[in-house]
Amino acid sequence: MAMDERSQARVLALQALCIFDALGDDFRLELDGFLSDPEHYADLDWPEAPPPRVVGLARALAVGAWEARGRADELLVAHAAGWPIERMQPVDRSILRLGAFELLQRSQVPPAVAISEALTLAAKFGGNESTAFVNGVLDAVRRAVLAGDAAAPPGNG
Repeated sequence: MAMDERSQARVLALQALCIFDALGDDFRLELDGFLSDPEHYADLDWPEAPPPRVVGLARALAVGAWEARGRADELLVAHAAGWPIERMQPVDRSILRLGAFELLQRSQVPPAVAISEALTLAAKFGGNESTAFVNGVLDAVRRAVLAGDAAAPPGNG
């Protein structure tokens, strides 16, 4: 079954977030080239390049999640008992940051969709335990968001 455009954008955004996680803000200068690289699409087994709107959404998701990582990381650590952010697998950390960004700042995306998409990414790109881990953490974040516990501005730092 073909992947819809929003799901394609999330795949690209996840991969960009993983590179941001490894290289930091310096990757921002290379982001557009990365998101538009035909070799990258071939590596994903995509038969053709996604339309520009997919690349644009991927860019918005990657940059948004990267810029919001401080607040997202606070929530993720608060809801992943015993798992400091630096101890999480890099792919899981990036999936969680993307999911938290969607839960916190993309109100047009229903929480169930944000979590479902994150679980799809975890199943495809994560390890054996990734899906259960991502589900547990993002569901706890979702409950906190719905309860208003996540709406407070971040603390200093």
